[in-house]
Amino acid sequence: MKYWDTSALLRAWKEGWVPEAGFTRAHTVAEWVSIQTGRGLVYEDAGGALEKRALSPATAAAEARRLFANLQFKELTGAQTLDALEAGTKIQDVKGPAVHDFMHVCAAEFHKATSIVTLNLKEFSRMTKLRLELPQLPSPSA
Repeated sequence: MKYWDTSALLRAWKEGWVPEAGFTRAHTVAEWVSIQTGRGLVYEDAGGALEKRALSPATAAAEARRLFANLQFKELTGAQTLDALEAGTKIQDVKGPAVHDFMHVCAAEFHKATSIVTLNLKEFSRMTKLRLELPQLPSPSA
């Protein structure tokens, strides 16, 4: 089963599709809503200018319910989280924002994901041996 990180779910939503299956952590929902209601996403207007657009909290909550509908939530316990942080000290530069990505990796590995779906291939590749893949629109059923 695929593990979905926040960046992949932002891309899926922006492109207008919903993952068919997989899992993530509940924290991914919080991060997704935080981004959508805070800095927002960058869009290109008809003239080629870039603009950021954020969602209202109500719209973000409704869209999160729709986007995450087919995903399972699998968590690490408090003890597993603390163990993961200690394991991260053995990997160069797992600090600052990379700690958050490492926790995605730890959850994916602990729950035996087949791959991690992310836009952040470079960062994740130095933290895991799991297969990494970019988010892709599901193929239409035959």
